[in-house]
Amino acid sequence: MATRVATGQRPATEVSAPLRRTAHPGVYRRGGRFIAVYRRGGRQRKESAASFAEARMLKRRREAEARSERGGPTLHEHALGWASTYTGTGRDTVSEPTRREYRRLLITFALRYFPADLRLAELAREALQGFVTWLSRYRGERGRLSDRSIRNAVAPLRLCLEAEDATLPEPGLARALLLPRRRGGRGWDFEQGRVLTRLQLAALLAEIPAQWRDFFDLLAVTGLRVSEAIALRWEDLELGRPASLWVRRSIVDGVIGAPKSRFGRRLLPLEAELAGRLSRRRSEGAREEDLVFCTCSGAPLNPNNIRARVLVPALCRAGVPRVGFHAFRHTCASLLIERGLSPLRLQRWMGHHSAAYTLDVYGHLIDAELAPPLDLAAELSGGDLRRI
Repeated sequence: MATRVATGQRPATEVSAPLRRTAHPGVYRRGGRFIAVYRRGGRQRKESAASFAEARMLKRRREAEARSERGGPTLHEHALGWASTYTGTGRDTVSEPTRREYRRLLITFALRYFPADLRLAELAREALQGFVTWLSRYRGERGRLSDRSIRNAVAPLRLCLEAEDATLPEPGLARALLLPRRRGGRGWDFEQGRVLTRLQLAALLAEIPAQWRDFFDLLAVTGLRVSEAIALRWEDLELGRPASLWVRRSIVDGVIGAPKSRFGRRLLPLEAELAGRLSRRRSEGAREEDLVFCTCSGAPLNPNNIRARVLVPALCRAGVPRVGFHAFRHTCASLLIERGLSPLRLQRWMGHHSAAYTLDVYGHLIDAELAPPLDLAAELSGGDLRRI
């Protein structure tokens, strides 16, 4: 076994014995042992080994480690380390479920594409653009990735590269991750397909079994994420007049945590008829901290089970294209936009981290027509000029 030779702690016989060269440069013999000599951190270092072969391997290993340190971390090392510690930028914080999702996306896509030994210092613009091209051609179990899925796959890689921008071969290298604009649009064709029409929503809800109707109606009228809906407790509902509910937590993979963004904690209005149904749903012995929607034993619902046993059969019976829980969220947003809700208020309603993100996601649903021309004379004549 190799042992590091510490200055001031060597046996007297070893210190006095001269170093004798061997056939391998940097490997010497001293008495009955072999010494590997190498440089690290600007200093000469020595380690002792029992045999010539062991000392030679030790020398090679230490030199490889030194080269690795000079070359900096690999993309794989940096990306996984970043995913474990990333807390967000500015005032917006990133929750543990989001970090887990970033890590999953990195492992599934970026770290599958880029070689394990590729160092950040070796990263080239062409390699990043090649990654996006690879994503646009990637075929998984469900076929090609949608443009939205490609954006999701690219996002954590861009963020982790931006965090190391100073050490990259060129500044702003992360901007090379240009997303494709397929099928002539903003890349939202798949998401647009997940917005249900009024007829589709009505047909789908009509096929939902009675015991699940409150749950799906709530998704449709509030736009809650399914992780937020299954985490609702009775203490979160205010079922008087006017009725409302607080979004205070989410449950992802059975783990209770904070909502997805800093605006995820929010107060939403509830329609009176649905509030009455929820009120009647509460049993006499239900405690404030009990879940509103739960299994017979009081445990949190599993969204995968609800999808397979309730949503998918209802979609088939209604003749509605296959969609997921998020379709109710997108449909709620489209109805709110049609009703004239401003982008800022929509952001707060949906619990997005920024109004810019809300516009990026739902901007295609907002009427692009300009308002009538502004008549300055009419605006400045009469009335209260202190309104602005």
